[in-house]
Amino acid sequence: MHETDYTFAVARIRANETKLLSPAQLSQLIAAADAAEVRRLLADRGWRMPEAGEPIDPAEAAMADAWALIEACAPDPALPAALAVGNDFTNLKAAIKCVFSDLDPAGYYVAPALTDPDVLTKAITEAEFSLLPDHLQAPAQAAYRAIAELHSGQKAELILDKAALETRTDFAAKSGSALLQRITALTVLLANLKIALRCRRMGKSDEFALDAMAAGDPDPAALYAACRDPKSAAEYLASTPYAYLADAAGESFTALEKAGDNAIVAMLQDVKYEIFGPDPLVAYFYAKVAETKNARIILSAKAAGVPAQSIAERVREIYV
Repeated sequence: MHETDYTFAVARIRANETKLLSPAQLSQLIAAADAAEVRRLLADRGWRMPEAGEPIDPAEAAMADAWALIEACAPDPALPAALAVGNDFTNLKAAIKCVFSDLDPAGYYVAPALTDPDVLTKAITEAEFSLLPDHLQAPAQAAYRAIAELHSGQKAELILDKAALETRTDFAAKSGSALLQRITALTVLLANLKIALRCRRMGKSDEFALDAMAAGDPDPAALYAACRDPKSAAEYLASTPYAYLADAAGESFTALEKAGDNAIVAMLQDVKYEIFGPDPLVAYFYAKVAETKNARIILSAKAAGVPAQSIAERVREIYV
């Protein structure tokens, strides 16, 4: 597909970028008196807010709307598929946990996703994995068996988390977006780094840790060998293209996650003025990811009575 095929799609995305929260509006949310005022301010910006009794998550609804826009205007369906495929695994995890707990998984599914929730529920309830799309069949069967035969929820979760990362990598490669491939590579690194540090701290075997880590760059074995503790992880990262994560890695997982989120927003700025190709669509989607993450942080902090200054320290950078 030629990059000029995205010209119309990029024009639609640029028009919608004007609806993203500005720094001033983000500051307004942080300074709001309470969660009710935050919800009112978001509604003024076009966010869908639940009526009394409605099970609507405003942040999830905003992400579903962003994906629907991209799905409607992207000339290549491989791009929206690559953006949504991660939620297939989130929903698969919910389905398996709920089936083994005698719960209805319908209330735990998130959007956007590629696989019909009803199909997912039927496949897991009846253990008919052939009903699932190719990218879910083997992970679903392996995770199901981990619980049914090994009685290990942890094993099932590790199987699905690893499969999700590797599937996202495969889908990103097919999307035609260099930006999405960079974001996905960073996501895999962050996940592998946290696994390595957690396993070291908990005294897990090398085999356990390496089996849980997804294929990526840096090589998982090299990453694991270098990351004996947060300090050594920071020293290792300082010598890689991910040096910007080094300080956060030596501090805490919370700091590392925030640094990763901010790094993704910095990547989005690199394509802000591009008018061809799929990258502007990816940038808009991840701008919404950052925006909804900030909205969730602010809403939960306001509900807990956290001071505005502390909230400001927690929020992520935004795409402007």
